[in-house]
Formats: sequence, structure tokens, C-alpha cells
Amino acid sequence: MDYDKEFLYKLCEIAQEAGRIILGYYKSDITIHSKSDESPVTEADFKASEYIVRRLKEVFPNIPSLSEESSPETFEKRKEWDEFFLIDPLDGTKEFIKRNDEFTVNIALIKNHQVMAGVVDVPVLNETYYGNAKESFLTRNGMEFNLPIESYKLGVLRVVSSKSHKNQETEDYLEKLKEKYPKVVAKTFGSSLKICKVAEGVADINPRLGIGTKEWDIAAAHAVLMGAGGQIVELGTRKVVSYNKESLFNPEYEALREELYQSLDC
Repeated sequence: MDYDKEFLYKLCEIAQEAGRIILGYYKSDITIHSKSDESPVTEADFKASEYIVRRLKEVFPNIPSLSEESSPETFEKRKEWDEFFLIDPLDGTKEFIKRNDEFTVNIALIKNHQVMAGVVDVPVLNETYYGNAKESFLTRNGMEFNLPIESYKLGVLRVVSSKSHKNQETEDYLEKLKEKYPKVVAKTFGSSLKICKVAEGVADINPRLGIGTKEWDIAAAHAVLMGAGGQIVELGTRKVVSYNKESLFNPEYEALREELYQSLDC
């Protein structure tokens, strides 16, 4: 399959409609439930997931889907898949509950353990990031931009971290960076927006340490970052993060914009 711009546009349409479904819940009272790991989930998560899985099956009938809200049976089957859609129907549920607008809809295409294409829709902001291994884009206010938009600034390192998952490991990481770079600017965003902001050029690096994330949390934004020349690598080994592992937990990682990734001694 060719994961070209036409393919990306189809994914964008599905993600954007899922975003509209989520906004219907966002503007009303939010009923919060807890998963087995005590993470929050809402009716918006389930309804968006149902819509995305159904539409992907209609548009791409030969490609299976794995959503964060999929049934246990689907999780067992995914080990046999060479190609599939990986979905986080509402990434940043905590941001959704706090109503700070920084939640996203994520759809990625995984093939042979690598991300090939992805879409990240930001419903409240009416923005959509999308990309493949060769190119990435941002649609904002009806206009399409090639990523990255902002240029790299020598001597300044802009580090973006999570709004809702702060920890000591990340604070220690920032302190070490301050020993290496003359100026370190700390930024925070919710959900997969952190990685998208690196792709956009608003930030240079997004570290994720300590608290575990799952594959669906980063896959779509990973594709966007690759198309912008960047990469997500495992902390320490500097190997590119892979997908459809036996455990769906991600390793600790760094999402790097192009200039930093190209400077790695891998």
C-alpha cells in the first residue's frame, strides 16, 4: 500500500469526525470511569473508538485495527498482524477531563513493527497533524503547512514535557541538559501534542522518563515527527522505537527534531 497524501487525507477525515463526536461530550457533563489500572476513561473514549474502528473497516476492509479500547480478543489476535491501524481515540483523557483543550485523536498505520503513517487531530483547536516517512503537514485555520514550520535555534534547547505526568526523573534529565546547553527552555503540553510540537519546530526534544506510556500514545505523532525529519529513540540505546511488541508499553524515550536526531552517534 502507498501511504501517500491521499491515504493521509482519508485518515484525517476519520480522525476529524471522531473529534467532533468527542466535542459533543466535551461541552456537557463528563462521566468518568476507571480502568483496571485506575486510569480514567469516559464515554467519549468509547464512542470515538467505535466510530474510528467502524470507518476504518469500511474504507480499508483488509487492514485490522487495534484501539486502546479494543476487546481482549483483539489484543490476542494482533500478534499475528503484519499491518494494522493503531488507535488512541482520545489521547489525553486527563486533559479532556480538566477541559484544557490539549487532547487528541490518534490514528497510525503500523507495518512490520514500524510506524508508516499517522494522523493526530486536535479537536478543540481545529488543527490536524499528519505525515508519513517522507513528509508531514499541519492544517491550521484551513491552511496547510509543511513541517517543521519553525527553524532550529543554535544554543537554545526547547524541551517539552507532560502537563499531567511530571516526575523527578524528568526534572533530573532537565538539570543534566542545563549543564550541556547554555539556555534550556521548558515547555509543557498534554497528550501527543508534545511530539507534534517537536515536529512543528515549537520544541526541540520531548523526553519521556519514569511513567510508562503505551504504543498508541505515540505512534501517530511518531509518523508526523518522522516526516518532519525527526525521530523517537529509546533512551540509552538510541534505537528507533518499534511497535506491536509483546508488551505494548513503550521504553523510556526521546522524541528529537531533525537537527538533534542527525547529530546522534547511533
